[in-house]
Amino acid sequence: MNRASLRAAFFLLLAVSLSTATADTGRALVDAALLGDTQTMTYLLDNGAKPDASNRFGKSALMFASEEGNRDAVKLLLDRGADVNARSVAGCTALTYAAENGHLELVDMLLGAGAKTYPKTRAGWDALAMAVRQGNPQVVKTLIAHGANVNTSDKDGVTALMAAAGRNNIPLLKLLLSADADLHVRNRDGASAMMLAALKGLDDSVKLLLDAGANIDAVDNDGATALFYAAEAGHDGVLGILLDRGADINHRNVDGETALMQAVMNNHSNIVGILVKRGADTGIADNGGLTAYQHAKKRRYKDIVDMLYNARSKGK
Repeated sequence: MNRASLRAAFFLLLAVSLSTATADTGRALVDAALLGDTQTMTYLLDNGAKPDASNRFGKSALMFASEEGNRDAVKLLLDRGADVNARSVAGCTALTYAAENGHLELVDMLLGAGAKTYPKTRAGWDALAMAVRQGNPQVVKTLIAHGANVNTSDKDGVTALMAAAGRNNIPLLKLLLSADADLHVRNRDGASAMMLAALKGLDDSVKLLLDAGANIDAVDNDGATALFYAAEAGHDGVLGILLDRGADINHRNVDGETALMQAVMNNHSNIVGILVKRGADTGIADNGGLTAYQHAKKRRYKDIVDMLYNARSKGK
């Protein structure tokens, strides 16, 4: 007897031994769907199992089959009347599972069966957000074609565009922008997609977002710009791109700090050097009365202290 036959026999015996009570056959159906065992699934459905059977977390047989990419199991459950929009305790649907795992054929099948694109998980992720995080352009394109909202956000205010930018996924960024994704939406901290890309040092994403019209001097909740994010994280590539595109080098955040001070406080001597060379004002003081030089001296960053002292002596 081969492995598939043994597996089928196991579930048949399980179903019979536990009786045909709904709960028992339901559990067996969920397990069979997980394995894609349509023979056992058919038997169970014919003998009292409900097509919407789920585990204690509300994850249904259809969700398991969709997650695993078991096409025939998904089709069988849909043909038997499984609720395509049922949700687990975590708020997931069969579509979010299929999208998360890049199962394009199943995404098409579920959408054709009436799956909605807008339900969100408890974390605030819909099927589109799942697909973007998985990085599958074809799944994203299919969801958008079926009305997925490209500007919806999760509980932290993160949109699909932000997720794509943060992963430096240029094909997805282009796809989302062509679908009118909003460049100017902010997350809970007030950060835009470009700021998040700058924070991670993703040159290509930053360039693309700027080319698409992102506001180079937009500020977050703390008054920081993308230049601050690049300076704080020490990303000289992004810093150069932003400066070349005209970013305000002496912009001050709500604490009166500049990008130069951010670089100093994070001990990024290379960034300090670039900013000084590009004309950053070393004499600006923050709301506490400290200049970049004083911040460096306070932290005993000797290389930066020397650099700023020399710049100050030259009148920069």
